[in-house]
Amino acid sequence: MNTMPPIAEMERAYLARDAAYNGLFFLGVRTTGIFCRPTCPARKPLPKNVEYFSNTNAALAAGYRPCKRCRPLQWDDQPAWASELLSELGRDPAPRITDHDLRARGIDPATARRHFLRHYGLTFQAFARARRLSAALHQIRNGGSLDAAVFETGFDSHSGFRDAFAKEFGCPPGGARIANQFSCAAWRARSGRWLRPRHTVESVYWSSLSEEQ
Repeated sequence: MNTMPPIAEMERAYLARDAAYNGLFFLGVRTTGIFCRPTCPARKPLPKNVEYFSNTNAALAAGYRPCKRCRPLQWDDQPAWASELLSELGRDPAPRITDHDLRARGIDPATARRHFLRHYGLTFQAFARARRLSAALHQIRNGGSLDAAVFETGFDSHSGFRDAFAKEFGCPPGGARIANQFSCAAWRARSGRWLRPRHTVESVYWSSLSEEQ
């Protein structure tokens, strides 16, 4: 079920930096590969280059990276340890932070799990993996080599990377090189259904609106 405002309303909101819409939707900018809050102070993208998401999980699943200016993953009531983890993943998502590492920092893994589930719909470990895969997808879409995508984002082998990538995005890494490729995982996050990787952002998004009306 689509819970976002109409497209025209969201377009007006982000162009006006209307704070009343913070949390109601997020916008992904196709030309930069980042996603933002409606109130982001950065230069506003052209509407034709914008894709809308109802939550940060869907934006991450589509391969977008969080904006470093408006920090869409941050919450006003975020505890210091969570803010530090998010900042660390933002700087470099490749290193794996295990439960042992969390305990060494004085963070209870169960607390981290509950916090990330409540705010982002993913456990901390699943969230960190999604950030690694999002970084890999960004590299591949921008012409990076498969070797770089695998090893610079913290994966130990090509086979493990291919399995994780296909599970997350619904297509092999090579399929992500297709221009304007839409992530199957993002569609699943919205609708609970899988689509074949051939669907573009436009065809999937507009078909979703017509089905929901």
